[in-house]
Amino acid sequence: MASTTAMFEPFRNPASVTEICSCLGKLLDVRGELERKFRRENTRYDDDQLPRLWILMPTASKAVVDSFNAIPDTENWLPEIYFLGASLRTAIVAIHQLPETPETLWLRILGKGGVQQRAIAQLTALAVDDPLRIIALELLYRLQSNLAKQTGIPTLYRFD
Repeated sequence: MASTTAMFEPFRNPASVTEICSCLGKLLDVRGELERKFRRENTRYDDDQLPRLWILMPTASKAVVDSFNAIPDTENWLPEIYFLGASLRTAIVAIHQLPETPETLWLRILGKGGVQQRAIAQLTALAVDDPLRIIALELLYRLQSNLAKQTGIPTLYRFD
């Protein structure tokens, strides 16, 4: 997901059609700005240089996924990741439906409830000197600190 230019829109609860459309609007605004910049600079570009939008939410109902004609690309991705048309460069990720594997750990940490708790437990069970554990815990501490500053809610978890 992060191997190319990307925009991430995380949702704590399932996103509505309106919220997903708002995310698409942001993506199209960014795309328009980049295209204007390329034209101003007389620079050639292709769609691969434009960002891909990843909409991250706990679950994605069939009705919402179907309303965007989003489909899984099971040859290249997990079936819980639903892609909109290629030109839209957008995918909906159903976090709570992802398998509990090391490859999905980063996403499951963004989940909620039991999914998030199991992901954190999996992370803290890694060896103390494991690079994934060290980096992830540092990022989680920063996230908690930022959320506490924004919301005034004190830190709820201590991970070490």
